[in-house]
Amino acid sequence: MPRAITGTLMLLALSGLALAQGVSLTLSPARVELTLLPGEAFSFPVTLKNELPREEPIGVRLTPFRLLEDGSLLETPTGGELCASLAVIPTAFSLPPLAQREVRVEGKAPEGEGTWACLVVFSGAVRPSERGGVRLQVRPELGLALYVTLRGTEKPALKAKVEGEGSHLSLWLENPGNVLQRLRVRAQVFTPSGEEVAALSLEDLAVWPRGSRRVLLEPEAPLPPGEYRVVLLLESPYGRYAAEGRWRVP
Repeated sequence: MPRAITGTLMLLALSGLALAQGVSLTLSPARVELTLLPGEAFSFPVTLKNELPREEPIGVRLTPFRLLEDGSLLETPTGGELCASLAVIPTAFSLPPLAQREVRVEGKAPEGEGTWACLVVFSGAVRPSERGGVRLQVRPELGLALYVTLRGTEKPALKAKVEGEGSHLSLWLENPGNVLQRLRVRAQVFTPSGEEVAALSLEDLAVWPRGSRRVLLEPEAPLPPGEYRVVLLLESPYGRYAAEGRWRVP
């Protein structure tokens, strides 16, 4: 079953995601993006903090992943070349009560092209919890998402479609290239006479290489009934993109 992972605390039960009480671990940074030559070495620190008044044992695992259409992360069984090159020092340790500790992530960029990814997961101790009257055993896990793009091999591309019906504006983005596209999004809404009546924006929207992303946007104030023209502007480190569509509000 796919597992959705963010840079904040997630709790995994045997049956999937679960909520737990009395857990307070934080991780900084939660995301690292590097642009390196194939085979180039790298190293960076990561800080874990225990905000509980008790000791927390921590273990580390590494897993490749990809982004889904809704922006969640899916652990995958293939594409682990980046994970295979990584070392987390130390790989197991204890966090004292109300304390923090710095660990190091070291590795080399894989051979190949485009963007590679590995999830560095820090796991706490299994503990009992209850959800909906059901007793569960859960383990707190925090994921550091590491992206490495191989310099000189980038083949960026992006396709976009925008259309609206009712209260929402729907964006569909496709990335046929080989690099992660991290986008700043702005949708400008115009009346048939050219008057701008709304502007909707997103500051950080990631689209996986050879993947797609679907997003719904809603204005702060509902638009009056009518037919509108929408201009979608997309900006990433690899360039600017645009698309145009219609928005019908009954």
